Formats: sequence, structure tokens, C-alpha cells
Amino acid sequence: MKQQIFIDDEYQYDYENNGELHTLYYSKNEYWFTDIRGSISMEIQDSGNGLSIKTDFSKKLIDYSQASELFILLKLINEPSKIEIATKALL
Repeated sequence: MKQQIFIDDEYQYDYENNGELHTLYYSKNEYWFTDIRGSISMEIQDSGNGLSIKTDFSKKLIDYSQASELFILLKLINEPSKIEIATKALL
């Protein structure tokens, strides 16, 4: 079953987990150009021994949008983790 992903309170992606395959789709809303709405943005295959990333970007260089999409998928795969980046006042 697909789950909706909201970024800055805006519905941007759908996520589907089929066991070892994690798929990020562009949402079908007006945020995206009509030619990519509902299509696959990125997939990660988790074999248990490593991750295989499937996308249309070059293996040597990814743009900022693709880096953000990769971050989203990796965060969903490692969901139990809590990552906090902050500056805390010392007591």
C-alpha cells in the first residue's frame, strides 16, 4: 500500500515498501510537471547485504533534488533511527 509523503506541509511523494524493494513515486498533484506525475522517482533494493539504488541519475553526480529524494528513501528504510541535528545550550 502506498503512503503519502508531505514535505513542508505539501504532498509531494508516495512511498511503497514491498519487502526488499522501497519505491518513491512522484505524487499526482500539481506540484510536479504532468509528464512525471505518478512515475517512479527512485527505488532502493535492500538485499540484506547492501543497498542497490535504481534511478535515472548518473552514478557520478546527483543534483540537489535527487539527493533529497535519496535522503527520504534512506530515512524510511532506517525508520527506527532518530537523527537530530541541533545546537544545545550547555548547562
